Amino acid sequence: HMRLISNLRKKGYKGKICTIDARSISIDTLGKYFPNTPMLGAVVKVSKIMDEQEFLNNMVKSFKHKFAKKPEVVDGNIKALERSMQEVKVV
Repeated sequence: HMRLISNLRKKGYKGKICTIDARSISIDTLGKYFPNTPMLGAVVKVSKIMDEQEFLNNMVKSFKHKFAKKPEVVDGNIKALERSMQEVKVV
């Protein structure tokens, strides 16, 4: 990913660049390659679009509704969100 970052800078991009290992986080927390949840957590963290705890509380409610009979899916998704918000890095 360093080559991509270097190319962006060479082309004049001056914005913020952030990285997250969504693959590892999703495999570790969900047992499968579903990078959407870690990516969402990283975007919320970096953009500061809303309070992190409020976001997590809302996502718990949403996941509990969607996966009412699968608490392990709820737990894995919340762990993926929390971990991605901790591990996202600004380059």
